Amino acid sequence: MSSLSRRQLIKLFGASAVAGTGLFGFSNQAWSNKSAHIVIVGGGIGGAAFAKYLRIADANVRITMIEPNPLYTFCPGSNEVLNGHETLDNLTFNYDTFKSRFGVNMVQDKAVAIDYEKRQVRVASGQAISYDKLVVSTGPDFMFDAVEGYSAELAAGDFPHAWKAGPQTAMLKKQIDALPQGGTVVISSPDGAYRCPPAPYERASMIASHLEKVNPTAKILILDSKNSFTFDKHYWYYWTERHGYGTDKARISWIAEKDGGRAVKLDAQNKTLTTASGEKIKADVINIIPPHKASKFAVDSGLAQGGRWVPFNAKTFSSTMDPNVHVIGDMVDAPMSKTGMIAGNQAKVVAQAIVDELAGREPGTPFIANNCVAIISDDYGMTIADTHRFGGDTYLLQKRLSKVEANPYERRIRAELAKNWQRTFRKEIFS
Repeated sequence: MSSLSRRQLIKLFGASAVAGTGLFGFSNQAWSNKSAHIVIVGGGIGGAAFAKYLRIADANVRITMIEPNPLYTFCPGSNEVLNGHETLDNLTFNYDTFKSRFGVNMVQDKAVAIDYEKRQVRVASGQAISYDKLVVSTGPDFMFDAVEGYSAELAAGDFPHAWKAGPQTAMLKKQIDALPQGGTVVISSPDGAYRCPPAPYERASMIASHLEKVNPTAKILILDSKNSFTFDKHYWYYWTERHGYGTDKARISWIAEKDGGRAVKLDAQNKTLTTASGEKIKADVINIIPPHKASKFAVDSGLAQGGRWVPFNAKTFSSTMDPNVHVIGDMVDAPMSKTGMIAGNQAKVVAQAIVDELAGREPGTPFIANNCVAIISDDYGMTIADTHRFGGDTYLLQKRLSKVEANPYERRIRAELAKNWQRTFRKEIFS
């Protein structure tokens, strides 16, 4: 299925989605781009959202997605697997909808190089795939050497970071379930930009809610490479109320970077972490979340240009390496939180920009929002709203957080809202 007719689009999305400006704000002026071939590297949230919204914007453009894995497992929501409130099966999706409904040609292979001059992507099998426009959304890679003694091999074994949902999530859950009575879990939280800023503290909270029921004397220690974090006042409030935070009987303890909290060395054989202050902490479960950087593909293809993240042109998210290559998501050097919603909304901006460029129009002015509804427990949710307005060569940020809430009804409503939002978001991207 190489393209969808206007009639087919109306059947799939309704007349409002394809008439005039359309439900998603796209123009349908570019129906004649039958020969344009758009190639996507990466089938995560950013790449998948781009494929879907590009198809909504243009029924005739050819779309190819290069993704080595037949299934995608969402990171958002995966911390709830650790307390048994979610399953990996519910978070895992295939690409059948993209092939059958959106006419996307799926190439199950690993992209290894870009030939900018020939406009080709080479994959591991040796095939060269030509493109008119290339979109790269390969997510982040991990800086294992930030903690001496840690490695990708250890992460795939007994020391999972579980920051890419899947087998490591299952391994970490197995370790939590096997924790001896009164045992200790240590979580090392990274500095800098990383996927989902509040998630390390959400993880600690999900584990704590589980241990409260099955292992009430167990302890969780968060070693932080930062002195503050998103929603910190919410977490401190709830941890104090529910888990004795700040007392001798605390189920959760948090050590900031200024107090020597940064983990610097792992002794895997003895299950011991050494902090920047020289303290050695032995634990039954050690969960090191490494700092992030641009993906190996972004580095190897030159997109990162020697930096930690991928530079981009703010209006269209085109790479500063080549205007025919656009970049989306966690690997991008954008002044935005690295979240799934941000990646999905960047994807919409890029889809519109490419449709405009193919039609010979000046791309419009982008606006990107991040409305995050997060949870600490089943009965405590909180919200944050970020708006990113295009300011010429960068984005201007406005941010608003929900207040620390003592009202049990309001915070429970937010928790339910968070769960419903996650389910809706997953379906929006993959259905």
